[in-house]
Amino acid sequence: MDCRQGRRSRSFFRWVMSVREEPSEGVVKVGDVELHYTVVRSKRRKRSVAFCFEDNSLRILVPVATSRQAVEAILAKRADWILREFSKRKAESLPSLVYADGGEFPFLGHRCVLSVARGRGGCALSPGKIRVRVGDVTLSPAGLQEEVRLELMLWLRKCAKVKLKKRADYWAGKLGVNYKRLLVVKAVRRWGSCSADNIIRLNWRLMMLPLPLLDYVVLHELCHVRHKNHSRSFWNFLEKYMPDWKLRRQALRVWEKRVIC
Repeated sequence: MDCRQGRRSRSFFRWVMSVREEPSEGVVKVGDVELHYTVVRSKRRKRSVAFCFEDNSLRILVPVATSRQAVEAILAKRADWILREFSKRKAESLPSLVYADGGEFPFLGHRCVLSVARGRGGCALSPGKIRVRVGDVTLSPAGLQEEVRLELMLWLRKCAKVKLKKRADYWAGKLGVNYKRLLVVKAVRRWGSCSADNIIRLNWRLMMLPLPLLDYVVLHELCHVRHKNHSRSFWNFLEKYMPDWKLRRQALRVWEKRVIC
């Protein structure tokens, strides 16, 4: 056996033996996001702490003597950064939107696989899947993708009219404000707006975002019913009902680069 290979094998063996085989687990809530975490304690790690993000979970590598209370203190201290990194990595992991059978499409932040079939136009949601029916599947690949895109857009707008109205009514009740009307719109650059006469306009693409980010946009526009500008009073009013709004806004900036149809 090559000497270098032997040294590498021994180093790997020592590393494996230095890690406890019974990591502790828990759940940390950052804003409205719940992350499952696993603590891995290593005898070789002296002071440093490392974070590894895996889908909806987090691994924390800490020195072997680190107590559970110390881990919870670390999580609390790094909460803002953890949510920002988690949102960024989740958004970056989304594939480019491909409107074809087997493609993936986000719905309320969850990955859904597209299932395209012939039939009367329409979409239906099932666990982990969006079924899209098109009238003519003999179209060219480009034509079929455009047809699927249009069906998804129409379906999302229908979903948005129901979901966004519910969230707007919920938050309006919390704030103690009344809006005149809610319109679901196809905006290019804006997630929402509030007019001088309290007409709320919300982008149907919000249905592609995680609910905490959707709620941030809805609440933001409803706060304009009380405060028509972005004064200190506006931000104080918003923060009273959503203390982690800055984190949600940061996550929104990442997601918006991924959901342009």
